[in-house]
Amino acid sequence: MRQFLAPSMPDDKGSLTLTGKDFKYLYQVLRLRKGDTIHVRLPSGQLQSMSVVTISGRCLTLSCCSGNKTLETGVKASEVEAARSSQQAPLWLFQFLPKAQKMDLILRQATELGVTLVIPILGLHCQKDAVHQRSERWQRIIREARQQSGSPVATEVAKPCTLEQAMALWNDAATQDSLGVVLYERSQGTKSFHQAMASPKISLASLVSGCEGGIAPEEIEMLKARGFIPVHLDTNILRAETASIYGLAVLQNLLTERPQWQLSESNF
Repeated sequence: MRQFLAPSMPDDKGSLTLTGKDFKYLYQVLRLRKGDTIHVRLPSGQLQSMSVVTISGRCLTLSCCSGNKTLETGVKASEVEAARSSQQAPLWLFQFLPKAQKMDLILRQATELGVTLVIPILGLHCQKDAVHQRSERWQRIIREARQQSGSPVATEVAKPCTLEQAMALWNDAATQDSLGVVLYERSQGTKSFHQAMASPKISLASLVSGCEGGIAPEEIEMLKARGFIPVHLDTNILRAETASIYGLAVLQNLLTERPQWQLSESNF
């Protein structure tokens, strides 16, 4: 179900007054009316059910009290949050920058999947367009994707950086229980996702995915030197944006269902 990302905490009376773009989204896009209820993600991260109590001009007020009707257009945001809690490890995406439109799509879908951090990488084969001008647009895409998907994860996108800088971020966060995999179009010297996830515990997982021109051999060697495992997808040839989301979906699914398939393997 959709959720609304509140720009601020409710006041002392439990009310939240909204204007501008937030009013337009709730009133014109979601078509909320007085008495309707919606899940609101507060800046604290708490998921709060709030009701529309007043609509005046271009101002809408939500309150923490219950309403007569509930906006239910799919899976409840609370159910999405419960399912997300079963995933053991935060998930990062190191994305070699593709064309701007493709990066927008990757960021939107990665947010819907609940990726914690997206790190755009300026690699040897990347597009050199004006990425520094896209920060505001990327933040808007993340907000829209979280509201549409109900994701409880506050997805962040880092500033575009070199591979060396990206690996420095990884080194600061990674532990011996962290898993890093890189999608590689060549099959020689690669593993499957299951083989890469042989460790009994994974505290942080990350996926590295290339741009239209792929990842250069010297960049693959640098990633391997930092402990990243090359993984080959035995599928059709995938576009950059397809490969990123396919790889994230596989990795996230394995992380989510890890207790189940480990239990099945132990029974043999």
